[in-house]
Amino acid sequence: MVQSLLRTAPHVTTVFEADLGAVLADRSRRREEFARRAAPLTLTAYFVQAAVAAIRAVPEANSRWTDTALEIHEPIHIGVATAVEGTGLLVPVLRDAGSRDLFDIALGLNDLVTRARAGELSPADLRGGTFTISNHGVSGSLLAAPIIINQPQSAILGVGKLEKRPVVVDEGDEEKIVVRPRCYVTLTLDHRVMDGHRANRFLEVLVHTLGAWPA
Repeated sequence: MVQSLLRTAPHVTTVFEADLGAVLADRSRRREEFARRAAPLTLTAYFVQAAVAAIRAVPEANSRWTDTALEIHEPIHIGVATAVEGTGLLVPVLRDAGSRDLFDIALGLNDLVTRARAGELSPADLRGGTFTISNHGVSGSLLAAPIIINQPQSAILGVGKLEKRPVVVDEGDEEKIVVRPRCYVTLTLDHRVMDGHRANRFLEVLVHTLGAWPA
């Protein structure tokens, strides 16, 4: 089955590293307020919003390959891979992610994950995704490649484990080693839909969005 999928949609993976310092600072400021409003603020919410920004820069990441044409979807419906004990991996879909702010994303994710773990998802909750995020880092994985694309989608974002890592930074004329919260992010894509240059552009926008999260 997997080999058949790989032959049908040739999988290619590109890897970047994201700095989450700005995201963690923003989450620290907002998480109590969001929790009071029944929207626990997870890092996944930030990755959803950053993925929306990247999709807008590289629309073919939100597309479907057919025998006659490449269909680029206007709405952005993001599937979020969710591990459910006793069931395995489910991918409920956060609909219209492109029209949601961070609070609405957090609220929608909490609803989907809560119902997934309670066994209350409907078949409709699992259909219609146009792009998928797999946060495999929650189980300790640093890097996973390739992650099998959820066909007929054209790409899937992988998020590795968040770690404190030493990084060399420039401070004036000097270089210093500092410790930063970072993780690997991957984009596995259908090579018929986009090439490596466009995949790198997607991750470039994603990483910039996360790293420059407004204070």
